Amino acid sequence: MDKLILLGIFIALFIVWFWIQKSDSNVRTKEEKQAQIKASYKKYLDEKLTPYKNDRTKLMQEKSKILKRFSKELHRNLFFDDNETRSLLQELATYEPS
Repeated sequence: MDKLILLGIFIALFIVWFWIQKSDSNVRTKEEKQAQIKASYKKYLDEKLTPYKNDRTKLMQEKSKILKRFSKELHRNLFFDDNETRSLLQELATYEPS
């Protein structure tokens, strides 16, 4: 009976150790998360603005709507401070769809 209890405790400790090791490996740095967000915004802009590539007026209207939404999201995002948000929005404002 004692061996069974010790075995159960050992298995439980192993599961907890494995879970902690796995969760630590998924942690990303602030810069990695910022790069991921930046890439997803560029991809989104590319997808949404490509149909308007030949119509400059419509392209600018759509880009303006999207950038306003991005601005609201970034101001609530913990990975970006105000200067980083401003810098990213300026970069996205000059982005042209491929």
